[in-house]
Amino acid sequence: MSRIRVILAAVAVPVTVAALMLSAQGAQASTPGCTGGALSLYCATQINNGSPQLVILSNFQSAASDNPIIGWYSSAAPSDPATDWFQLAFQGTPSLGVMFFFAPNGVITNMCMSDPGDGLVRLRVCNGSNWQRWIATAVPGGSFFTWTNRATGRILTSGAPGAQLTTTARPTVIPVRQQWQFH
Repeated sequence: MSRIRVILAAVAVPVTVAALMLSAQGAQASTPGCTGGALSLYCATQINNGSPQLVILSNFQSAASDNPIIGWYSSAAPSDPATDWFQLAFQGTPSLGVMFFFAPNGVITNMCMSDPGDGLVRLRVCNGSNWQRWIATAVPGGSFFTWTNRATGRILTSGAPGAQLTTTARPTVIPVRQQWQFH
């Protein structure tokens, strides 16, 4: 827990740019414990631009190391604590990447969304490494972003509902399953 305090202390600087970039859009897709507390500006989920729209979810609501991160139906999100993520720019600087801390019901765990280099997105103990930092890039013509893993340079990608999220090479045209929005 002391490691998460160090990381949070390093990123506790007011992050106006990140708050604007990651501001909530419309109805919330996470639990009231996440979106209604002191962390409300930073706690929610990411929803993709696909059909059906999928949210980022920790499989089986587990905070265990190597637990798969999956895409799941957005309609289930407001009641599912597995969709709750505390999202904050590393050291207060979005260009250094955003970290996604798993935070069921608004309680921050010491587990972060990570691409450990094999293209399969999963939870790992938060350590601030580039494997756990994601760079947002605006998708032209809308309010969606791509998330590029800082270590691998690969884009966060959803598949079928219930499938583990992956990272893939950046295509020329960004498909909807690679477009995300803070929700």
